[in-house]
This record gives sequence, C-alpha cells and structure tokens, in this order.
Amino acid sequence: MIGVDEVGRGSLFGPVTVAATLVTSDAWQNLQRQDWFAGVTDSKMLSEKKRNALSPLLRANLPHAVSHVAVRYIDTYNINRAVQSGIYRSVQRLLANTKINPADCRVIVDGNYRFEFPQLRMQKVMPRLDAEIKADLKFFPVSAASIIAKVERDAMITRAALRFPEYGLEKHAGYGTAAHRAAITRLGRTKFHRRSFSM
Repeated sequence: MIGVDEVGRGSLFGPVTVAATLVTSDAWQNLQRQDWFAGVTDSKMLSEKKRNALSPLLRANLPHAVSHVAVRYIDTYNINRAVQSGIYRSVQRLLANTKINPADCRVIVDGNYRFEFPQLRMQKVMPRLDAEIKADLKFFPVSAASIIAKVERDAMITRAALRFPEYGLEKHAGYGTAAHRAAITRLGRTKFHRRSFSM
C-alpha cells in the first residue's frame, strides 16, 4: 500500500507539499514491533515536537517520496490540479525508486478527489487510487505521509521566514491568519504568495 497526503492546500504562501510512503506486507510486521508505531497518526493531531521526532523514524523505515508544487503552478491552474500533480509526481518517484509494479500496489489518498491525470498530460501508469475522507486517521501509510509532508513543508516555510521576517511565517506557516493578512495588506505580496487565493 502507498499512502499519500498533502500539506499546504489552504495556505496563502508557498508550495503545496505531497508525500507518499510505501508499506509492504513484510515491512508491516516489523513496523508493528517498533515502540513508536502506535504514535503515528494524522499530523494535525500531533504536537510539533512529536511530529519532528517521528518524521526521521518514518523516513528511516519507509520508502518515501516528497514533491513540492510551486506557487506559479497553483496560480496557473488551481490548487486541486496542483495537488493531483503532486500526487502523481510523488507516486511515480516512489515507484521508480522501489521498482514496484503499479499493478502490485494500491494508493490510498486522504480526501475526496476526482482524479484527472490524463488531462494533466501525465501518461505513466498509476496504481489503483482510492480517496477516502479521514484516511490520515485510518491508514498508517497515509498518517506517515502526512507527518513527513508536514515536517518538510514547515521546515521550508521556517527558512522562508528568515528571508521575509515581516510576515511572521514561522508562526502561521503561511496560512491566512489575521496577522498574516494584515502583513500582506501593509507590505504587499511576495513572489511566493499565491495570487489566485483571496487575501
């Protein structure tokens, strides 16, 4: 099973980040014996400290791939197509890295998607994809992907905060808080703010 989740869908700043993790039947037995296994759940349910502790463990124990879909792509198309592009890129990278046959696995995606990969000119074979609401709470590979994506995107936004300190990015990760919107009104948008999103 490949689990997929994205972070940054509703953010006003920065890319949307999509992670994919692979769990085989053999690996599943070993994972359940790890003392940290039971702590893996939807990243939104975990503290920053807990996410930062789990992410390197997940990366060390699971084949994974992460894709960042840039603001320009989001603004040119829309956030839904950007997320689908990220799903496609991450899954294809994971398949290539592990040499897994697409026919031999299933992809579980958190959310409620209508996939349109051919319209995105992405013609490589994809495994069976199933979208399910709250998959990040129900399926370990999706929970793992949500943690990896969240930690990686947060680290990226923290670095961006050093470049744009006036926006308080380290506090809200680019989401549309009152303080962030006020900073945009006062200072204007950076090139990493999404112009297709209402400010």
